[in-house]
Amino acid sequence: MKQTKKIRHQWEPSELLEDIEFNGYTIKSIRHGNTGHVLFKFPSKAHNWENCWTMDLSTAKSNVSKYKLQLKSKEKKSN
Repeated sequence: MKQTKKIRHQWEPSELLEDIEFNGYTIKSIRHGNTGHVLFKFPSKAHNWENCWTMDLSTAKSNVSKYKLQLKSKEKKSN
């Protein structure tokens, strides 16, 4: 009879960090439990402005700026 090997995972919970206010938008940030990487949540143009995660704060800030410009242009077109 074949023995099954027990796999032990050591998942750690992610830690919520302080939110970052940029250009009137709140960028959420966490420290990933397993990797220890700091991740930032931002709207991504490549994914139709759905929220994505990145390890680069400057990428998050530039995409927030693009998102705000896109919102302003939509408002101007609707008026």
